[in-house]
Amino acid sequence: MSERVMLNRFGFTRFISVVAGGTLGLLIGLCAWGLGSASAQESKTIVFDAPGADVTAGDFNGTYAGAINARGVITGAYQDAGGTYHGFLRSPSGEFATFDAPGADLTPGDYNGTFPSAMNDLGVITGVYWDVNGFSHGFLRDQEGRFTSFDVSGVGGYGSTPKAIDIEGAVVGYDLDSNYVFYAFVRNPDGSFKTFAGPGACTTGTPNGCYGNEATAIGIRGTIAGNYMDSNFVSHGMLRHPDGTITKFDVPGAGTLPGSYQGTGCPGCSSGFNLRGEIAATYTDGNNVHHGFVRSARGGFTTFDAPGAGSGAYQGTGCFSDCPVSLNNAGAITGQYIDANLVQHGYLRSAEGRITSIDPQGSFYTFSSGINDSGAITGYYRDVNNVYHGFLRIPD
Repeated sequence: MSERVMLNRFGFTRFISVVAGGTLGLLIGLCAWGLGSASAQESKTIVFDAPGADVTAGDFNGTYAGAINARGVITGAYQDAGGTYHGFLRSPSGEFATFDAPGADLTPGDYNGTFPSAMNDLGVITGVYWDVNGFSHGFLRDQEGRFTSFDVSGVGGYGSTPKAIDIEGAVVGYDLDSNYVFYAFVRNPDGSFKTFAGPGACTTGTPNGCYGNEATAIGIRGTIAGNYMDSNFVSHGMLRHPDGTITKFDVPGAGTLPGSYQGTGCPGCSSGFNLRGEIAATYTDGNNVHHGFVRSARGGFTTFDAPGAGSGAYQGTGCFSDCPVSLNNAGAITGQYIDANLVQHGYLRSAEGRITSIDPQGSFYTFSSGINDSGAITGYYRDVNNVYHGFLRIPD
């Protein structure tokens, strides 16, 4: 067993008490699960807290795991005792590296800092950091720990929010202009930007209830998935093709009541988008009940509900806002559902359609945020003391 400082493929600058070959062995094991294991019902759950995370009972602080890549590396954020957010990386064998984006406000009590949102299979991370004014900026952290900060041209409001990154380093997300109108954006690997909006998207801004456009996933050859809200505040799915054209889509059964925030997708809700061209996300029906769906590359829809999901308003498979859905290349999906008691649970839907609940032992609120091609799922949960912990669910 040794301690050494090095730069490795995960972007870590330090391994602590590393057993020779241990990381490689676990990495090989991750790859050996294979795509088919995504539907396995047996599993092992590992609970973890990032070093420095505040675990004071009743503080609603802790560790928020957000994404996992093909190598089993997890990224996310944690809050320290002063409420400041910091980024972290967790290797497959459990070592941690923590980081702060240059320019992030670290003042205790300001509740600013660094919050990663996505990571590609090369270990490049994107996310957001907040400065001393609470304004949000995008960042990229490469495999060697070097940072690039960016702001969408013309950004105003609260700033820019990256949501996803592809293998080439293209980043998609959303930003607000000076009138607090949301626009979707793509930052190309060369640093250039394109902003766009769905057909008929609302333009009245957040003060008037308009949560307009967002890009939440990017697939092969630069196709982008997202959603937008029209002038009646009804949500629609959208695809932006590499030539810049946009295809609108609506799930059969999605609600259309003006002013209801019904429809396909939801504000801040990321969609899954895999190499087969499938999209997984949520929709809200005319009774304000949430459901999951998969859209095939040819435009066909399959809808589903997690067993145990409630059937009342603002219950069901999904949630009102900021609930991600993650989809791997085998077709397995993870996300959230809300039961009749308004308790939130995670779920795994296999490529064959079998759905399993995900709740780490002691959880009173589960947030499943990412799944890789081996079927490993990460996320976080809240315990009885109102402390958040990260988890990794590994197929057996």
